[in-house]
Amino acid sequence: MVDNEPCVIKSTERSKSGKHGHAKVRVVCVGLFDGNKRSLTIPSGHLTEVPEILKGTAQINFIEENAINIMNLESYESIDVEWPTEEELVNKLKELQSEPAKLSTAQVEIWEIAGKTLINRVILN
Repeated sequence: MVDNEPCVIKSTERSKSGKHGHAKVRVVCVGLFDGNKRSLTIPSGHLTEVPEILKGTAQINFIEENAINIMNLESYESIDVEWPTEEELVNKLKELQSEPAKLSTAQVEIWEIAGKTLINRVILN
């Protein structure tokens, strides 16, 4: 978690400790929901907050231009989710949007992180 945004770590660099200081770690990461690049510099002995990722599957109810409505298959809760940023997922969802008959057999793998929901994979049966 960097600036209260869950991120994926892309690289880390560690510097040696100085005469009176501690070793530092520089972490470069990318936000999962907004795609912004962030960096964090902390002493090597300090802890950082790590978000819990709850994985599950959901059924697509309908696809709109600005959001996708899905139903969690465990809790039967309907959720509006933003379009994913990955091109492969967007292409699969646009294909489903153009052919509504395939929606009944399609599912998505979702990740719930820090109170937000993210589509991670589209499963076509």
